[in-house]
Amino acid sequence: MAEETTRTLMRVIPPGFESYRAKSPFMESMGPLYAREERDGGITIGLRVHEKHLNHQEAVHGGAVASLVDNAMGYHAAQALGLPVATVHLAVDYLARVSEGDWLEVRSHLDRRGKRLLFMACTGIVGRKLAFRASAVFSSIRR
Repeated sequence: MAEETTRTLMRVIPPGFESYRAKSPFMESMGPLYAREERDGGITIGLRVHEKHLNHQEAVHGGAVASLVDNAMGYHAAQALGLPVATVHLAVDYLARVSEGDWLEVRSHLDRRGKRLLFMACTGIVGRKLAFRASAVFSSIRR
């Protein structure tokens, strides 16, 4: 009975989230990912945590978190500038355990904008619990 409840929970996606096609094969491998566009031009990425996201302690791997926050803030920075961006600096503070079956929301926020640099912040929320926070600096790039 508990196994069936877990499988049902794993399929439930909160209202407002739609399937998110990441722009790189690496981020596609993290999926399925979901997203909600925010009024400020940012994005909230949603992820139902699966076994493939876990480390040896059965918590979400720190590298998976770093990839998610980099993607969310990078998307937001590119939207704000209207140009492609590259990550200059990324820092993550891991504050609480994220476990298999959890619904994780990664929300970005633009802190400060210069001519070429954007200073971003991000939080990871499970329910009402702050699981991690991150900050990053992005630079516009020309291709």
